[in-house]
Amino acid sequence: MNVGKMIIYHLIENLDDTYGGPAKSVPYLAKSLEELDVKNTLLSIKYHENESNEVIKKSGLNWLSFSYDYVKKTRYSKALKACLLDVVKNEKDILLHTHNLWNYIPYLAFQKKKKYNIPLIATIRGSIFLDKIQKKLAWYLFQKKMLNSCNVIHVTKKNDVKELKNMGIESDIAYIPNGINLEEFEDMPTKNFSKKNLDLEDRKYILFLGRVHPSKGLDYLVNSWIRLSSKYQNWNLLIVGPIYDEQYKNKILSKIKSFGLQERVHFKGMLKGEFKVDALNASDLFVLPSYSENFGMSIAEAMAAKLPVITTRGAPWQEIEEYDAGWWVELSQENIDNALAEALAGGEGKLKQKGLNGFELIQKYEWKYQAKKMKQVYEWVLGKEKRPEFVYGVGEEIN
Repeated sequence: MNVGKMIIYHLIENLDDTYGGPAKSVPYLAKSLEELDVKNTLLSIKYHENESNEVIKKSGLNWLSFSYDYVKKTRYSKALKACLLDVVKNEKDILLHTHNLWNYIPYLAFQKKKKYNIPLIATIRGSIFLDKIQKKLAWYLFQKKMLNSCNVIHVTKKNDVKELKNMGIESDIAYIPNGINLEEFEDMPTKNFSKKNLDLEDRKYILFLGRVHPSKGLDYLVNSWIRLSSKYQNWNLLIVGPIYDEQYKNKILSKIKSFGLQERVHFKGMLKGEFKVDALNASDLFVLPSYSENFGMSIAEAMAAKLPVITTRGAPWQEIEEYDAGWWVELSQENIDNALAEALAGGEGKLKQKGLNGFELIQKYEWKYQAKKMKQVYEWVLGKEKRPEFVYGVGEEIN
């Protein structure tokens, strides 16, 4: 079988730009696979009318989006089910690749794998801990069986290999990090241009780029910024990302106003394309105090934009310490306070050097390298290549 002739069907719950990191990482993976002569079709559930994805549009990828039925949280879709049934019955040389857990989408892929003997890969793009009722229910009803039936499971952070095996998963597991599209950060304009484009004052900026949701830890950053704001009058806080929790956002805004700092904190909401790049380019320090990240696309983007990074050990970025590219700390208010205070006290020269160190680090994560590894996995699943060295079986320890 020629892998170049097969089609990978990627199933994911949503691909609108507001969905966050996977709405970029999955299309960029598909785009890079296309460049390696592997064909792809993206299947997703439609959350809103008039959804769009800038990576898919620019790359000309094949994307089909389906309405959900009944309850949005389950991601159940009759239209997606009918489409996938037609695919597995009538097409040859296909492989199913899911990018979600805990809902109807992986269950649907699992059923089609069992009935039609279609190769199945599952990528872990969220927390695998059974910390919610929905997860526990899904785990005992189908999720554990589905993962154990996969030809291979793909994880983007090393620790998930060990965690999955501790949870009784016996499938082979491939460790392939997400990638970064460095072309987005070539020929960047001047900082002043980017600031004007976003209607920002000529000050230094601490950037938060991510979903405005408790899991991303924005409140930790805001608390630290409030403590340091009077000492660092030339620094403002820039917050960019879709609002996933309006109550959480309002609580943060209320606290900012109670300290009279509303003029020095800028909420820009969701930014796309050149405006998102402008937000990175206008800033001097990136902070993401997240509880957990499987990869952290915004962290990678910050390093690609030569920004020093403060993030937590919930994100798989130990290399930040190894490359002296910023601060990688356990999540606590004290640790975020100390890291931010050290960063601001260090001066412009030290911050710039850490940003350059991060830029050196991120080079090896370019998408073309990660897609090449994923193609090796597809070829191995089809019996056309030997098992890649980054695939781990039961009892094997990851390096």
